[in-house]
Amino acid sequence: MLPFGVVSRLTMEARLCGTELPGDNIMRVRFPYCSKFIALSTVLALVGILMLAACGQFFPPADQITSLQISPLNPVIKPTATQQFTATATFGDNSSGDATNQVTWASSATNIATITQAGLVTAVALGTTTISASSGSVRASTGLTVSNQTVTTVAVTPSSVSLISGQTQQLTATATFSDNTTSNVTNSATWTSSDTTIATVTSTGFVTAVSTGTATVTATFGGKSGNSTITVQ
Repeated sequence: MLPFGVVSRLTMEARLCGTELPGDNIMRVRFPYCSKFIALSTVLALVGILMLAACGQFFPPADQITSLQISPLNPVIKPTATQQFTATATFGDNSSGDATNQVTWASSATNIATITQAGLVTAVALGTTTISASSGSVRASTGLTVSNQTVTTVAVTPSSVSLISGQTQQLTATATFSDNTTSNVTNSATWTSSDTTIATVTSTGFVTAVSTGTATVTATFGGKSGNSTITVQ
């Protein structure tokens, strides 16, 4: 059934164009091209209804979770150890807040590590698993490694870079473990830029200078982070 406003509009156009309506004795004048006018007006009215119906998709409810971030990223823990994860959500009104107890937590390999619905992980055996938090279709995830050795530091080299807009630079992340061994974790770390309008970074540490300014690029692995300062001239 069409809304009352659309029915009223079509009734008015029918009378204007001289179409006889049941029980209608109103004098009317016929105009040329009325059928085309009515067809166009009807289409526009229906388009308006569809646009209004779609507004709910473009403007989600204020309390609806639209994006998620979880922390820590890529932690490394020992067998039988526990690790608390937290989830930070952005909501439909653009506010943000803790959503640890509002999301659904999961471990992709429960034989390696289990996780409660409060975000608490317990390491079961050596290996790796993916920890995820989800709310409806919104999802965030990170890796978790269970190892006898834990990460003590992460260093990013070069530690500072000066670039011209458009230039690129490959960064390297090196992790030091509790037994003093080191490993290149460039392709395993999570890379972020403090300001993507100045410099962007890929998931493998490849930086691209965008515009003048200074940004900090961070690599996170095993719950530890290292930085590089990117200056774009």
